[in-house]
Amino acid sequence: MHMWLLGAGNWGSKLLAGLKKCTVPVNVLDPCKGQGIGDITDTAPVIVATPEWQHHEQTVALLKRGHDVYVEKPLAETCEQISDIEACLQPGQLLMVGHLFIHHPHMAEIKAIIDSGAIGDLVHLSSRRLNWGRYQTKTDPLLSLGVHDISIILELTGKQPRVDQAQAWNYSNNIKPDRVYFSGVCGEVSFDCDVSWHWPVTTRHTIILGTAGQILWDQGAGTITVSGNRIQDRRAVADTSPRIINYNNSLSPLELELKHWIDCLNTRQEPKTGLLDAKAVAMVIDRVKKLI
Repeated sequence: MHMWLLGAGNWGSKLLAGLKKCTVPVNVLDPCKGQGIGDITDTAPVIVATPEWQHHEQTVALLKRGHDVYVEKPLAETCEQISDIEACLQPGQLLMVGHLFIHHPHMAEIKAIIDSGAIGDLVHLSSRRLNWGRYQTKTDPLLSLGVHDISIILELTGKQPRVDQAQAWNYSNNIKPDRVYFSGVCGEVSFDCDVSWHWPVTTRHTIILGTAGQILWDQGAGTITVSGNRIQDRRAVADTSPRIINYNNSLSPLELELKHWIDCLNTRQEPKTGLLDAKAVAMVIDRVKKLI
């Protein structure tokens, strides 16, 4: 089996390296060199790693040609575009979305900790994805970064988020916002997210607050910190010896995600992150954009 990789930019190069580590032959199409879907000569699976504003049109075209398709997040920019994609998906055809952190081994560990009751009942999730990035005019941090946090919230709560508040800031006189903040609830669990690519301190973490403890998932450091920090008898109780779990898998999260895609292609099973996940994320994005 071989694959086509559409897109040879920053993320495309990472996908290429991951596929090579998984020993999958890859034909790379570089749009910067004038290469595109028309250069594909068979119906082998295609990985789309182009800018997000191109995903909708390219995915529709590839599905109509009969390809199984893996699309880097987000699948599309709006729910309406995802409906177009859904209409093109044929029976038995595989479509996977690159919601990286759903395939991250730490996600399974965090869910196991929560299910064990170690931090009590969930009460709040808080995500921060801030860094100093490139000046963008065709996309925004909500689509570029916030998709990660929304997918994490969906996975941990199992509920469709309801967005109650949203705000955007433009620090650079850009066409698109430089920072987006939004909050709401998932069932009985509240949440808030803050995403920006014009922030001097790189922060990539999710904080999970429970009635009996807390979890800090620091994705930049590759650690989970589990503590018994809690409110008890109307006072804050600090855990002086929190437990730290380091990332110890020989494969990177991206390589594990690609391995899952390869396994799905071989077994014809539905990918863990597919159309329904993309649709759930897009519903949140649509709501946030209406509020900002």
